[in-house]
Amino acid sequence: MIRFVMVVVVVIGGCVVSASSPACRALVRQTYEQFGGWTEAARKDDPAGYVEYVRGQLRQDLADMRSSHSQLQTEHERLETLEATRQRLREDASRMLESFRAAWQAGSFPVTVLGRSYTSEQLQSQVAMLLEEQSGYESSVQRISEARQAAAERIRHLTVQLGNTSTSLSLLDTQKELLISEQLQTSGDTLVAGVDALLAGNREVLSGGPVRPLEDLVTAEKSRGTSAAQSLARVMAYLQNGLPGT
Repeated sequence: MIRFVMVVVVVIGGCVVSASSPACRALVRQTYEQFGGWTEAARKDDPAGYVEYVRGQLRQDLADMRSSHSQLQTEHERLETLEATRQRLREDASRMLESFRAAWQAGSFPVTVLGRSYTSEQLQSQVAMLLEEQSGYESSVQRISEARQAAAERIRHLTVQLGNTSTSLSLLDTQKELLISEQLQTSGDTLVAGVDALLAGNREVLSGGPVRPLEDLVTAEKSRGTSAAQSLARVMAYLQNGLPGT
């Protein structure tokens, strides 16, 4: 029986916990009353009730984590699509800027760019707007990429926790009577510490900070798009020298 309990702890807690270690005893004391009010005395008086509580809590955690996982996966896919779109728009703006710069360097006005005629002042105005757009797209791509990576990390954590919880629930379901027959005395502190560690991990992944909503990212991008045009100095610096790093 002792060997079985240790296997349960490895799966439930994600690591081997020694019942005699100070860390184990501290975790047990801390979490006895954290989940469902199950003090040490209550656990020993009603081991069947404790096991049923744990099984019910794990089932609820599984449902909640599966829902969160599905929502995050959908958001991740939307962020991937938006990131690719903004990346293409940034590249389009860069190509248009190069066309205007090449025409300006020719030095004969009016010039024709992409089928339209521009004076020197009109060309500079177009370059100012394109520089602003390009800067906005660069910032947008960075923000969306960060949000997408955060979503991917949350999905990874949820996937691991879902696997641990599902495996632990299966073990509790199949070994319920054995656990109760031992009255949770044999390596009981180790078992409870493992269960509580798993429940605490579930709380952590379920209460993690939300990924920035897609709507917020789009709103921030629109706000940037209404800012003032780039200064004439920046326009002339681009026309003469191109973009930094190019």
